[in-house]
Amino acid sequence: MSAMEPIDTRGFPLDHEPIEDWQAIDAAASAGEADDATTTAFADLGTIAGADYGLWEMSAGAMRDVEGEEVFLVVSGTGRIEFDEPTRADIALAPGTLVRLEDGMKTRWFIDEAPLRKLFIAPHED
Repeated sequence: MSAMEPIDTRGFPLDHEPIEDWQAIDAAASAGEADDATTTAFADLGTIAGADYGLWEMSAGAMRDVEGEEVFLVVSGTGRIEFDEPTRADIALAPGTLVRLEDGMKTRWFIDEAPLRKLFIAPHED
């Protein structure tokens, strides 16, 4: 992407895939049904000053993750992040929320209004 090619961050097409088995949270256990419909999508948009940027999206549902170093801005959707390690307060997610995650954080994502889409910036990995 060049400086002359703007991107509609809300309308940019993303292809969803099911989350991995280890990421599943049995959020529907109390209702007596397993939630196997949670999906995510990703688009790498480019690199600037040694950092990658792109879009990531999650459907309604729940999942666990181990984070990499990044900062992100929520573009659409609502939900929350809960932290297993290190322990810290939950973060409410809504359009305009800016969040910094550190490498190795163990999190649980719960998305209510979907899709939750974020624009992220992360260190470039070789």
